[in-house]
Amino acid sequence: MKTNKDQSKSFDALLIKYLTGSATPEERDNALAWINENIEHQKYFDELKDYYQLTKVIQKPSGFIKDKSWERIKEEYAKAAHTIELHNERRQFIRRLVYISVSSAAAVFIAFFLGIYFNKQSSLKLVNTQSLAYNQIIVPLGAKSQVILSDGSKVWLNAGSKLKYPVSFLNGSREVFLEGEAFFDVTKINHKQFIVKTSNLNIKVYGTQFNVKAYSEENQIQTTLVKGSVALEPLLDNNNTVYFLKPNQTATFFKSNSTIKTTNNQLNNPDSEKGKADEGIFVVNKIDPLPIISWKDKEWIFKGEELGQLAVKLERRYNVKISFEDISLKTYKFSGTITDLTFEQVLMVIQLSAPILFNIDGNNVVFKGNSMYRNKYDKMILKSKS
Repeated sequence: MKTNKDQSKSFDALLIKYLTGSATPEERDNALAWINENIEHQKYFDELKDYYQLTKVIQKPSGFIKDKSWERIKEEYAKAAHTIELHNERRQFIRRLVYISVSSAAAVFIAFFLGIYFNKQSSLKLVNTQSLAYNQIIVPLGAKSQVILSDGSKVWLNAGSKLKYPVSFLNGSREVFLEGEAFFDVTKINHKQFIVKTSNLNIKVYGTQFNVKAYSEENQIQTTLVKGSVALEPLLDNNNTVYFLKPNQTATFFKSNSTIKTTNNQLNNPDSEKGKADEGIFVVNKIDPLPIISWKDKEWIFKGEELGQLAVKLERRYNVKISFEDISLKTYKFSGTITDLTFEQVLMVIQLSAPILFNIDGNNVVFKGNSMYRNKYDKMILKSKS
């Protein structure tokens, strides 16, 4: 029966490929599956990653033995340069290395071996000059995805989103690039700040949970904080203004103009408890984050959602195209929970909840008013508000 240590050895080559960015998509998925299988695998990978990066292992290795692990690394990647005599004199070793063609992954580990074997300071300099290898996840419409980054941070990606991130965080900060919507559960590392970069706004954190919606086709970038703290830095702010969020706050940044537009009249008194407007940023306090972040969960909750905005979310979630025959229908508000409903079932719920009819033609849906029911519905709404 194989021990955990033996199983770890059998995965070394795959993990090294994943660390160096040379793994195929299938190999990357297999590596992530193995890493996330249990806590021992995660610890083993973290220590292998730290060793690869030439950083000091802070805690006692759990099943990871430096010398033996390096021998296994050397055995795998020495195949690409088998004519090198690793035990030759230093000068002869370096002279021969220049003339040998090796893969980029092998070159990293040969440089690493040279640094450990001859000069630690020199090896650190070599690693710092290496460019980062990036992965990119593109989530199509009608789908969702989840990824665990090399630092253990978890990211959920909504439909129509794109995330670019390093295979391994080698520098002083952890930077990822987002287009679309994502929920982040960031692992706290004191000396490595985590930064989410969007088209117009950087979100800086250490360890926290938050949601970012930054679709390129929308004029807004919305950041909702669930736990911890984040700092928002607009890229084109000449004053270098930084906005800090507290838990249960949501901030909306407007890209194209400094006139803040809302559909809920919260700016009538911008300094009230509901929110504060400051140039292109609008912050709302004491919000319920669940309807904002529940897109990633089995139960999708929406509360007081205008049909115009709900339609945009439905388009992405179900990969459809929605239009309105009567634009006044966009202002109708809906609250509820969707659990594993088909798109047709969602449309039926909408039709039963408001004076709205729909026509489906392939992937296209048209909303139109139900005149027979509309007057009765509007009177009922006015009565409930009085």
